[in-house]
Parts: sequence; structure tokens; C-alpha cells
Amino acid sequence: MLILDADQVQYYQVSAEIAGQSKQASGLTYQGNVFIKVKSYTEEELDLAIKECREQYLDNQNIEIPTLIVKEKNAITLWIEDNRFKPLKPAESVNDTPSKIEEKSQVNPHNFNLIKVADQMRGEQGVKIKTRRDKFKLYHHCFLGNEAVDWLVENLKISRTEAVNVGKKLIDKKIIHHISDEHSFKDEQLYYRFYQDENKSIWTDKII
Repeated sequence: MLILDADQVQYYQVSAEIAGQSKQASGLTYQGNVFIKVKSYTEEELDLAIKECREQYLDNQNIEIPTLIVKEKNAITLWIEDNRFKPLKPAESVNDTPSKIEEKSQVNPHNFNLIKVADQMRGEQGVKIKTRRDKFKLYHHCFLGNEAVDWLVENLKISRTEAVNVGKKLIDKKIIHHISDEHSFKDEQLYYRFYQDENKSIWTDKII
């Protein structure tokens, strides 16, 4: 069980095919997993939410379901993981204002201008692009996946999971790639390069 604030998750309408029937529900995503809402509580009922969560999903050894308790503006909500459901579209929480709904919809990686993001990432205030040494081999004009995630989180005001999705879109659009094309975009110390930097000389940058 995790206790989170509403700005740490992304709300969606979600759907699933269960027993041959299409079902929709209020959902959210956290660290790449989908959760559906079980129950709502008042702000003063946080202890009750924790107690019921433990009794129903943690203390029963026959049930091991990841759970979240989310502190929203005027309520406490309980969610359980159910990856049978898939996100349909960004959705508002019961307490979101229209401006917050618009803000949340913007964290969808499909809404970003990827060319603009890429230009900023390659700019003076972007990710650290340098020639790097791995054992006895040099890789020119590379950046680290986890440092790129740090940059995306800071500059786009999104979660790390959402930043990874943006990185994957950059790969899909042939803007960046893993240096040996062995990995998708990951929040790890893996080397990536902009295609624009492919033909640059190895001697035009510092070696670290």
C-alpha cells in the first residue's frame, strides 16, 4: 500500500473486456500500472481508509493486490491494481478544476511537440551530450537515459514514467536511438544518441 498525492498519478477513463463484456471504470496509472477505484472517503477518514485497505488487501494472505491510497483535494480514494484495464483518455478526478484537467491532459506524451522537445534537449540547457568511455571503447555525442529522464521531468513537469514514454516516442520518430539499437528508451545508465549527431567527429567533444 502506498499513500500518494493526486499530482503523483494520472487519471484516466479505463476499459477492459471481462467475461466477454466491455467494462469501463474510473482509473489511474502509476509507474506504468493501471489502478481502478474501489472506494472514496472524506478527508478526515484517512485512518479508516488505511485500516480497510489493510484488512481487505494486505492482511488476507490469499489476496496480494497492490493498492494505492490517493489524497485528493477534498477526498481520500482507495485504488487496486488491475492491468486488465487499459487507459482510454485522460479524465478528471472528482475534485479537479477545468484548469487542472487541461494541465493533466498535457502530460500525455502524444500532446508534446517532439521536435521542439528534441531541440531543447540538444540545446545549451539540455541533457549532457558528451563522448563517453565504456571499458575500452569510446561512444561519441551520447547522453544517459536516466539523465534524459531527469531533464524531461524537470522541464516538462511530468512523472518519470511519463518521461520514459516521451523517450520511447522520440525513438519511434527516429529522433534518438540507443547507441547499438539494443534497447528501447529506459530510465537507466544506457547510452543514447540523437540521429543528428551521428556523423559528428568524435574529437569535437570532451571525453569522460
